[in-house]
Amino acid sequence: MGSNGGDDGRLKFSDALRSAIRARGLSLSRLRAHLADKGFDVGIATLSTWQSGARVPRDGSVAILDALEDVLGVPSGWLVERLEPARLSAVRPRRPFAVVDESDALAQLLARLDGAAHGQLRTSGVVEEVVLSASGALRVKHVVQAVQAVRSADRLVIVHQTESDGDIDEVLPSAIGGCRVGRVVRDRDRGVLVAELLLDRRLGVGESAVLRYDVHDAATHATTEYFRFHEWPITHHTLEVRFDPAALPVRVMEFQRKTSHSPDLVRREITLSQDRRAQVVVPDAEPGVVGIDWQWS
Repeated sequence: MGSNGGDDGRLKFSDALRSAIRARGLSLSRLRAHLADKGFDVGIATLSTWQSGARVPRDGSVAILDALEDVLGVPSGWLVERLEPARLSAVRPRRPFAVVDESDALAQLLARLDGAAHGQLRTSGVVEEVVLSASGALRVKHVVQAVQAVRSADRLVIVHQTESDGDIDEVLPSAIGGCRVGRVVRDRDRGVLVAELLLDRRLGVGESAVLRYDVHDAATHATTEYFRFHEWPITHHTLEVRFDPAALPVRVMEFQRKTSHSPDLVRREITLSQDRRAQVVVPDAEPGVVGIDWQWS
């Protein structure tokens, strides 16, 4: 597992920026050119004042900072989250789980846990297999998730929503490797849960780990879609839905959206594999929703 120069997460934004620029061996003019290639016109004087601490990014600079982190080869959020809290709120106003409809309920559950853990580990890649039962209901999802720490962290927050006929009290996350299940809180009325996966060890900033876990659902009625949401960009997402031989769909579609309730950005038909799997692979997934839906008849 690697780390970014042994950083302990306490560097100020200006110090972290200066350190990352030095580590990449870039002049400010070259850094400006790289940002220009990504569509951002940032002056050398601005970059200079940012790294000296004379100025900080203005409101709405989140896209520029995301590009800057990419150019400098640091984890997503590594620079942004070193801003002072008031400035961070202005630059990257972020309500937890804002990309999904149940964000308010999930945020309330998060507050019952350690809300500070949210976002400290960022997903760099995830492979998930969703297994449906003979009734067409979600039976279990198997997840392999690679994470990287943008702050020193020892736990990952995960969420799950059951179907309208499901009993969220019967939904059980289970750790397979690299972690163990910590606290789990549920909202029975909304059918959602938030759970902690406790890592085998605390990660320093820039360090990575791979977690394997399952979530067993308790729904019994046929469902017609599954999606995973991303609050931050990730480099790879593979989603598979495996259908039972007794319940095969007549049509299957991939979709991608900015939020769970916004219009489709991507919608295309999927052909089932010989072993009855619908598969979607998304490299460099942006924040938003990646999913599969299907018709039974």
